[in-house]
Amino acid sequence: MSRVRTVPRFPLLVLGYVGGLVAGQSLDSASLMLLAAACGCAALAWHRTSLILPAAVLVGVVGGSVSGTARARSCAIRWPEGARVSFIADVHDAPALRPTTTASVWHAREGCDGQIRLRLVDSIPAGARAIVVGDHQANGVVRVLRVRVLGAPRHWRFRVREGVARRIRHLYGARAPLIEAMVIGRRDDLASESRQAFAAAGLAHLLAISGLHVGIFAVWVTLAGRTLGLGTAAPIVGIPVVWGYVVLLGFPAPATRAAAFVTALALARRLQRHPPPSAILALGVAAVATIDPDAVRSVGAWLSVSAVWGVAAAARTCRGYRGRAQDLVRLFAASVGATLATAPVSALVFGQVAPVGILANIVGVPLAAMAVPGVLVSLVVGRTFAAGVAVLLTGLERWVELMARVPGGAVTGVAGVSFALPWAALLVGAVWMVRERVVRIARLILGLGALAAWVPVGLVLARRDVESAPLAIHLLDVGQGDAIALRTPAGKWVLVDAGPRIGAADAGRRVVVPFFRRRGVTRLAAMFVSHGDADHVGGAPAVLREIPADLVVEPGVPLPSPIYREFLAAVDAGGMRWQPGRRGDSLMIDGVAMTLLHPTEAWLRREARPNEGSLVMHVRFGCFDALLTGDAGLPVEDAVGDGWEVVEVLKVGHHGSRTATGKAFLRRVRPQVALISVGTNRYGHPSAPVVARLEASGAHVLRTDRDGAVTIRTDGRYLEVDASQRLTTGGWLTCLQHWLRSSDSSSSRSGCTRRPRVNLPICSTTSPSRPR
Repeated sequence: MSRVRTVPRFPLLVLGYVGGLVAGQSLDSASLMLLAAACGCAALAWHRTSLILPAAVLVGVVGGSVSGTARARSCAIRWPEGARVSFIADVHDAPALRPTTTASVWHAREGCDGQIRLRLVDSIPAGARAIVVGDHQANGVVRVLRVRVLGAPRHWRFRVREGVARRIRHLYGARAPLIEAMVIGRRDDLASESRQAFAAAGLAHLLAISGLHVGIFAVWVTLAGRTLGLGTAAPIVGIPVVWGYVVLLGFPAPATRAAAFVTALALARRLQRHPPPSAILALGVAAVATIDPDAVRSVGAWLSVSAVWGVAAAARTCRGYRGRAQDLVRLFAASVGATLATAPVSALVFGQVAPVGILANIVGVPLAAMAVPGVLVSLVVGRTFAAGVAVLLTGLERWVELMARVPGGAVTGVAGVSFALPWAALLVGAVWMVRERVVRIARLILGLGALAAWVPVGLVLARRDVESAPLAIHLLDVGQGDAIALRTPAGKWVLVDAGPRIGAADAGRRVVVPFFRRRGVTRLAAMFVSHGDADHVGGAPAVLREIPADLVVEPGVPLPSPIYREFLAAVDAGGMRWQPGRRGDSLMIDGVAMTLLHPTEAWLRREARPNEGSLVMHVRFGCFDALLTGDAGLPVEDAVGDGWEVVEVLKVGHHGSRTATGKAFLRRVRPQVALISVGTNRYGHPSAPVVARLEASGAHVLRTDRDGAVTIRTDGRYLEVDASQRLTTGGWLTCLQHWLRSSDSSSSRSGCTRRPRVNLPICSTTSPSRPR
């Protein structure tokens, strides 16, 4: 007789409850009907006549409806963009390096509440209650104009957090942002380049408070209790200590789930019970969903639950090993399980999966497991102990840097179902092999076969997504200025500069806005303004008034020009999120990574020339790299030095001026295509020696004053260059005469026919990428 598998009752009930919460929050009738049908089938299949499962779903639907109603009262939803608002709020953490923090609205005349984000001018004490007046920009971000701290007692939790953060900054100096992220969950001051490196290494979970941190804390508390002679009672005594840590963190969903997991496990062992891991995990999920119903819609919560489930499932495959081999195999299996379990979610939401995390976690997690408690001890012991912890942190940082540079370590694609499908298939195959108890050799063969089969499927699906909607970079013909529009694979748009405005001639209104209107664009994902000169920012007010942006980034150096002030006024009027761009800041959209290489804060303090403070952006998609340099010149090229990388496309700095694009710089970046955005001018742009240097380096040079607008398309493996071939009035008449003379040879009309598209391989099996 064949064996009939059953699903444990309690995990199934929790799953039904969570599904009910999601459906109740969405209040979508189709979702409710689909969920009801699924629950009915599950009840018949596993519990026959039981009505407990539908009841759990009903409770979840009711709870989700209540939660959705409460969320509708959020000020972030009720306040319109650009509105002047006044309210009383309880501030959370005090801002440190960056003037931003979160706060909870205590009273507002609109009758709303909820959590918001404040962008401050002056500092404010942690946990303070204050009257705030500001402009609501969007999505709960308020640009504070005036603030008055009230005399109410400050919340103890935020005062403690501030004391811990101050002590960390005193002991660890420049490393404080990293440690604050790992210990108390403060990530505002963490550099974007650090976040990007941890993500590429598959260790991003170390920077966000997760179940791992609570687990580390619980293990060390238990070991300390046993050292003090508490014996088997140590885990029970440690329960309130673990929950105290979670309270200090503010009950984040992953930490709350882990604390419930630790509590249930400790009580079960004390009572000599042995519940299955799935039941303990389900209890943790139920605790989180009950305390914070909105957590079921949090990507972080799902990643945390998936990782724990993957680790537990992988641990069951290691029962046949004994001795030291068991510990090594368990560590490797846990890393594999966590990576496979979280891969579909990461691919679906972020468009990135880091297989290198399987290796990175084997070293990174033990280092973090020693560093995190070491930091807490050093807060009491002092600098001597902190010096030893700093050695561990240095090792962790070096390991992250090494893993982030592993070729192919991080796989990027278009976030969505199609990119997540191969990872989901790989996960399902792994689960099937574990559940069916396939013999060890057969399991290895099947696993390697599944991986070998997945690779071409994944590449085909990813290529299909990219080829159907590749990355496109449009260098617009705006005359003597810059305007570059990027279309991501999923159809989002980013604008870098907006062309010049000279008197009534506004390139933003004349060129950029019509370009977007023809393509049906109503909103930008981001706008980058390289600097405040009129030939770059001039068209920005007209663009932002017609097509607002979710994010506006510029150097943030105040200029006295009326155009720059008008640009800032347009940002504020539209309630758009604004931030100053600094080296290391990065934005990932649909698998396209945009990273700033310049300027730094120190550079802007000593350099007064706006051109040399330009944002310099590196764009990466698959094997494709582009460098957009604004008006940055030779001083910036020398300052970045070894930071330059080989690129396929270079937007030549300062319109081809002789003050940019030096020989040493070209030897480092070695572009295949060089784009010069230039119009009629009195400066001699582009400089003949610069053009000669570019051509001598092997670059295909295109300039908007002769070639018109230029479009670069790439699927991450091949590069296509398409120029519109701009013609002046005189040139058009000359070409008309050539076309009317049918006997003319093609060579006589070489300047009149449309320039053919240029196709260049970047990386493929037949044409490998150049060394980087």
